[in-house]
This record gives sequence, C-alpha cells and structure tokens, in this order.
Amino acid sequence: MKIKTPYLFLLIFLNSFLIQSQITEFKEKFEIPAVAKETSGLLFLNGKIITHNDSGDNAYLYELDSLTGVLNRRITITNATNVDWEDLADDETYIYISDSGNNKGTRTDLKIYRVLKSDLKKSNTVSAETISFSYEDQTSFDGSDTHNFDAEALVVYENNFLIFTKNRGDLKTNVYKFPITLGNHTAVKVSSANIVGLITGATVQNSNFLLCGINANAIPFLVHISANRSPGDDIFKSGFSKYTLTNELGVGNQVEGITSFDYGRFYISREAVNEDIISLKQKLFEFRDYRSLLLSIEKNTLENLNIYPNPTSGNITIRSEKEIQTISIYNTLGKKIKEFNANQKEINISNFSKGIYLLKIKFDDKKNVIRKIIKH
Repeated sequence: MKIKTPYLFLLIFLNSFLIQSQITEFKEKFEIPAVAKETSGLLFLNGKIITHNDSGDNAYLYELDSLTGVLNRRITITNATNVDWEDLADDETYIYISDSGNNKGTRTDLKIYRVLKSDLKKSNTVSAETISFSYEDQTSFDGSDTHNFDAEALVVYENNFLIFTKNRGDLKTNVYKFPITLGNHTAVKVSSANIVGLITGATVQNSNFLLCGINANAIPFLVHISANRSPGDDIFKSGFSKYTLTNELGVGNQVEGITSFDYGRFYISREAVNEDIISLKQKLFEFRDYRSLLLSIEKNTLENLNIYPNPTSGNITIRSEKEIQTISIYNTLGKKIKEFNANQKEINISNFSKGIYLLKIKFDDKKNVIRKIIKH
C-alpha cells in the first residue's frame, strides 16, 4: 500500500511525541470496596466501573461509581460458576467474563461467559451463555508450577477473542485466537513474546494493545503493542515496548485489571496484598498513555474522507460517504478541546491558538479516524 507524504509526516510527528511522553498523570483514583479486594477484571461501562474477584467468590460482578468508588450494586450471574474469573472484555452487544484462570494447568473446562449489556443495564440478576475453549497445543494436564496455560488477559478484537497467557514456565506470553461465537472452540496460537513477566490484564484502544503484569521481582509493568505493527495475527511480530511502574507504584503492587475509559486514558487496578512484610489495600489508579492516539496507517486511510483546507485560518469542511457520529478536536497532549455536532459539515476553529491539533471523527459504525490539522 502506497502511503502519502502527509500521513508519513503525521506518523513521524506522533511517534516522536508519543515515545517521549508515554505514561503520564499516573495517580490514585480511590480505594475499591473490600467486597472486590481481588479486582481481577476491570471494565468501564455506561460511565461505571465493573470488576470481580477470581476463585473463591460467587458469580458476582460489582458495579462501582467511577468518581467515588462507592459500590452501586452487585450483579449475580445466575447460571455461572466462578471457577477462576480473570478478566472482562466487551463489544457492542455483550460483556465477556473470562473464566480462564488455570494455576496448575489441569483445567479442561475453560470458558468465556457472555452477558447481554441490555440485561445488565436493567437488572441485578442476569443469565449468561457459555463459550468453551481449549488450547491447541496443550497435551498435558498433570499439574505443574511451571506450565504455560494459565491466562488472565482477554480482549475482543476484530470479532475474535485474543487471550494472553501468563506463562509460569518461561515468563513469556502466548497469544491465542478463537471466535466470539457460541460453541466449543480450539484456541489457536498466533503470536508470542518474551515479556519476562506475568501478564495479568489487557485492553485495546484504536488497535493499540495495552497489557499489565508483574515481573519476578514483584515490580508491576505495562506493555504496549503499537497499531503500526506488521499486518496479520502475529501482533508481537513488530515488537513491543515495556514500561515499569517502579516510580508510580513500587515493588509488591500486584496489578490485575486494566480498561480504557476515555481517549488515551486508562484505569488499572491493584488487588489487596497481605503479607508479612507488606500490606496494601485494593485500589484503582488512572493514567494517560498518548500512544493510543495513534491509529495504524491502514485504518487511518480506509475512509473516503476529505478535510479541507488544511492548514486553515478558521473554517474546515468535512466530507465523507459514511455517516459521522461525532467530531472532536484534541491538543497534542491528548486533551479534548472541543466537540462538534455531527450534522456540522463545516467547523470553525478561528478562536484556537496557532499550532497543531488532532481531529478525531467517529462514524456510526463506531470506527474512528484521526487527522492532523494545522491552525495558522
């Protein structure tokens, strides 16, 4: 695919900026209620935070106020069992609960529960449907402390599940892919990377993957997989970047869940720790990662979209064959400056200061496109 010069300039500009900034504004949000002290999975949904415990709890989801952390309600999944729930993911219709914890590698009943979002919204008691899976290359179920078939991280990506393993044997992570449809599926290994740590959660934004985990020295970290990677299922083929959270959290903080809640903004949870030498409360933290502003070249040029004039002194005309839902403008720090009505085919930024901005267009099919605009 031939890449036009303006897109190359945009990518060079964004990459140089994002590499320098990476993780910023990391801060504590609130203490999570004690009923969810393991906070294994995390999902931002309808302005609220959804979390859960892993093995040892009933089939409960906990909905928290995203500003205060107050427990709004407990949701019971009537026909599910929490064998070892580890993560949450969602699409337009469902949320998915990953019952994929497999500490000894002995489980033959791995599954994903799916629950209608519409049911969650109106009731505290819901039922789930089951999607079962097994790993294509697991042949031994004898039990071991050094196996590679535990998994605590799940995302929905391009109408498939991607599950990231927590390899106790070699500290790598393997990526397995299988359909989001009901049934019994074989999870096919599509990628692998030497993370040198244990992956405990995952989320995806604008085709950028962000994973969290903890290393052998009990130091938490984040792993970023760029949207501008080689095409195909091997998402680690072009490499990854790793950011340790030593300064932000310190040693002994076991991060568990991660979710995006706004453009370039994320929540990450820490489970309670009660050891002889350390005692920590379960808490939620928030941070910015500006790398998620960057879409892949392919995804950023798919739409038949015209934006002109650019550079501009004020008015910008937007033409697209697809229906537009929202138009937003961000500064280069990732802060939203203004949002425009989707019916506006012309927007005016004459009162903006001179400089570079990012124009984000969200279409009715939920796809996003980002373009650089220059105000002179």
